[in-house]
Amino acid sequence: EQLTRDLESVTSRSRACDAQVLAHVAEFDRRRLFLPRYASMFRYCVGRLRMSEDVAFKRVHAARVARRFPLVCDAIADGRLNLGAVALLARHLTRANGRELLEAAMHRSRAEVQELLARRFPASGPTVPGMAPVAGQGSAATASPPEVIASAPSAPTAPIGPVSPIFEQ
Repeated sequence: EQLTRDLESVTSRSRACDAQVLAHVAEFDRRRLFLPRYASMFRYCVGRLRMSEDVAFKRVHAARVARRFPLVCDAIADGRLNLGAVALLARHLTRANGRELLEAAMHRSRAEVQELLARRFPASGPTVPGMAPVAGQGSAATASPPEVIASAPSAPTAPIGPVSPIFEQ
């Protein structure tokens, strides 16, 4: 019983830390502070922060989504969304559908998010560059490798404040 409580507590803190990492990566990337030593935020995460390539890719990708949709950090912090879901949703999110699509994906498994996207965007191909397509959609062979996407400069945006209330502590 104590182990169960401890595991739940540690997991909750881990999600909050993930959200803080995303907020920091988003701001670091926005300011391009990885330059001149590293060519991209992805390379900085791998080289300086010692993240694995797959972890770095997911964090950078999700951080860029979180810059556009700040509710992502809060949803990751409290477990409503996970990094995999954010990665799947990223290319489909627009100003018009962002909040609604993110909310529709909350508390869903990866397979459920893929199914949701397949229903809403039937001819859109793979949902994350380099990942296998949803059944019957596109070809993984035509997808861009993660570093191509991760090293592409992000669109300039206005400066942002704290992405999540967790920074106001």
